[in-house]
Amino acid sequence: MLDTVFKKLFATYFIIIIITFLILGLLASQLFENYFFNRHEKLLLQEGEKINELVIDYLNRNITKERLNIELQSVERFLNTRIWIIDQRGIIYGVSSDEKKWIGKQITTTDILEVFEGKIIVKKGVYEGIGQAPMVTVGMPIFINGRVDNAIVMHSPLYEITKVIKEVHKIIWKAMAVSLLISFVILYVLAKKLSGPIRSMGQAAQKIAKGDFSQRVEVIDEKDEIGKVTKTFNDMAEQLERIEDHRRSFISAVAHELRSPLTLIQGFVQGMVDGTIKKDEQKKYLHIILGETKRLTKFIGNLLDIQKMESDQYPIYPQKFHINELIVRTLLKYEETIERKNIYIDLHLKEKISLVWADKDAYEQVLVNLLDNAIKFMKENKNLKIYTYEEKNKVWVKIEDEGVGIEKEEQNKIWDRFYKIDKSRDRNKEGTGLGLYIVKKIIDRHKEKIILESHMNKGTTFIFSLSILKE
Repeated sequence: MLDTVFKKLFATYFIIIIITFLILGLLASQLFENYFFNRHEKLLLQEGEKINELVIDYLNRNITKERLNIELQSVERFLNTRIWIIDQRGIIYGVSSDEKKWIGKQITTTDILEVFEGKIIVKKGVYEGIGQAPMVTVGMPIFINGRVDNAIVMHSPLYEITKVIKEVHKIIWKAMAVSLLISFVILYVLAKKLSGPIRSMGQAAQKIAKGDFSQRVEVIDEKDEIGKVTKTFNDMAEQLERIEDHRRSFISAVAHELRSPLTLIQGFVQGMVDGTIKKDEQKKYLHIILGETKRLTKFIGNLLDIQKMESDQYPIYPQKFHINELIVRTLLKYEETIERKNIYIDLHLKEKISLVWADKDAYEQVLVNLLDNAIKFMKENKNLKIYTYEEKNKVWVKIEDEGVGIEKEEQNKIWDRFYKIDKSRDRNKEGTGLGLYIVKKIIDRHKEKIILESHMNKGTTFIFSLSILKE
């Protein structure tokens, strides 16, 4: 039944409001009831004091019995209260009403005995011998010369008070009903407002699960919790959309990178099999096939490295080493290419440079990728400068080539996966577009910096940092 957030919120709040209103109604009713009873008792006690004085005047023969009866009848009409005047023996000798039958009757109840002991009593309920109607009974002693000589007993029926209280109850419960109706409307609107974004998020999540990552939920108020959750949901959807775009471009790029060399290899092998390629030319094409398989092997290795990096499984094993030695050793790998292109290597390596603390193999991969790019984009008879220096408690490596350079609008894109510079002229047809992406990932994992400076037809400079070994 309560299968939606709206219904659960509405039912919960409605039950809370009902219980609260019931408690408030009962407390208000009890409060008004006590107020009217206490007010009536106080009024009876005040009038009892006046009657007390009248009876004392009568006993002292200051007023006549007729005058006493008139005063008692006046009080009776004012308060709708029956009044008895009782002597020491408990015999009624004065009444406020025309019911003369009570004259001469003796009252010996426990209440009367307490009054003659000097106590003032106030009782609620049915009084013995008067009837079954509930009433308030007030008993007051009359002191003459310091002792209880007579007593006053007043009986006031409760039906008039209960009638007033019932009217007050009606007003209270009518007000409660109107308040409940208004609360119902406000609660409905509030529950709709609270559950609306949640329902929208549920619908959007279902569409996202089916592959529609363009779904967004309207943020009504960013300051409250619902707004913050909605905003987080939209951020998540945007991130998922970005990941999906990357995934599609990744698959497309991988397919393209694999298809080209495989098509080439297949064509050459097919030519050898069917005799199209002559035997004396097969060695040449086998070298081409070997080069393509090496490129595929490197490409797959890069993919595996990327997969580890992006899943936080790429381990970093820092150790102390000399960065100058690592640079020289890495350069030796390109000795043949450097000699073939007649590239002049200009080394400016600081002699007494500090030991660094980093993953040596990872930084060797950084050097390999950066040097590979530099040499690849340089023409013959150009200079390649490599610097090492210390600055701001870091060791910095600067690789400056005299290559073709990178256009300004492309400089922020070179760190993206599979991004190749100047695809239209196919200057980097041997690359995979993963080298600089891996470089950036490795340096980020070390929490270091890499800086790019490039000018078209002048060259490109990469500068990256390493942490100095702390003694």
